[in-house]
Parts: sequence; structure tokens; C-alpha cells
Amino acid sequence: MINITDSEICLIKEIIQVMKKFLIIPILTAAVSLSAGEKKSSTLSIRQAGNTIIGRQIKWIELDAFYNGKLTRINPAKYRGKWIILFFYPADFTFVCPTELKELSDYYQEFRNTGAEIFSISTDSAYVHRAWQKDNPLLKDIKFPMLSDRAGIFSRSLGVYNESTGMAIRAVFIVDPDGSIVAAEYTHDSIGRNAGEILRKLDAAIAVRTRGGLCPAGWTEGKKIIHE
Repeated sequence: MINITDSEICLIKEIIQVMKKFLIIPILTAAVSLSAGEKKSSTLSIRQAGNTIIGRQIKWIELDAFYNGKLTRINPAKYRGKWIILFFYPADFTFVCPTELKELSDYYQEFRNTGAEIFSISTDSAYVHRAWQKDNPLLKDIKFPMLSDRAGIFSRSLGVYNESTGMAIRAVFIVDPDGSIVAAEYTHDSIGRNAGEILRKLDAAIAVRTRGGLCPAGWTEGKKIIHE
């Protein structure tokens, strides 16, 4: 049998208390750090999920263009104060794209009547745009600027650049006079878009901005706007 004095018992208790502190503090620290990390990760996830394309301010850049029969440079930022249609398509000298641009050209004056400007955009050079318009009869009446995003910088900024093909996907953005996106549409390369529907959405966006209220499904100019 081992005899332990009272002083030795006190010493043992003190040692145990010290050991508890050294063991508990790291555990608590780790737990707090883990909790903070989870909270930060959760907050980041929510923040990223909330970053939609609608409402985003466009970061304009100057691009080469073919416009009014000439090779030039255009920065859409100079059109601030106007409604803008950004019409991205995959490539010149293809099958669906000329039909889309031809229909857009047919509606061009109606877009202009609303105070809007159209910019068609692909990663082809402005020289290719010029050759394509001269070669394809469907494009002979195009009057809107045909922009060249050769490096894909502008396409990437809007998330419509296909890295595997080096081309933009079919995408349309309606941008308000303040430079904010109010409507966006993405379409598979095999499916052509409807210029009349783009115009309808533009009319709806203008109506809401100028008159307030809400536009119901299928709304067209002349129909009632919903007011809460």
C-alpha cells in the first residue's frame, strides 16, 4: 500500500488541472475555428448563389466592328442612355446564324423606334464579318454594328464563351439605359432565336421602367400592366 501525503495529493490535483487546460484549450480553439470556417463557407456560398446575371452592370470594352460598310472600332459604352440588345452567336459562314441576323435586320427599325441599338457579336474578325455580309444575300440589309470579340474577352465576361470551341454560344442580353442587364436568354447552337420575342421583352422592360408595375405572361404593347 502506497502512502500519499496531503501535500502530494494537492500537487497531483494541480497537475491534473494544468493538463486539462492544455488539452481543452486546443480542442476549443479547433472547434471555434471549424465553426467559423463553416459559417464563412456558408456565407460565401450564399453570396455566390445570389450573383445572378440579371441586374449586373456591363463592363464595356472597345471592339473591332464592321458597320455601315466600313471596318471600325466601337465601344458600346458610348451608347449609354439607350437600350441595348447584345446578340451573341457562334460563327459567321454557318447555317442558322445568317437566318437569325436576317430576321433581326427585318425587325431593326422597330427596335430603333423604341430607342434601342442592336449589336451582333461573334469571335470572328471584323474582316470575316465584311466578307460574310458580301457573300450571303440574307445579310445584305443589315444596318446594325457587327462586333468582333476576337479574343473572347467580352464573351467571357458575360459567361457565354465556349472554351472548347473558341466561340460564343447563342445568347441575348437586354441592357437598360443605365447599363444593367434586365433580360437574358441562352439557346443551344442548334436552335435559332425569335427576333419578335426579343422585341416583345424589350417593350415589356421599357414599359415597366417608364410606367411601373408588372408585365404578365405574353404581354404586348397596348395590354394592361399589373399594378399591386
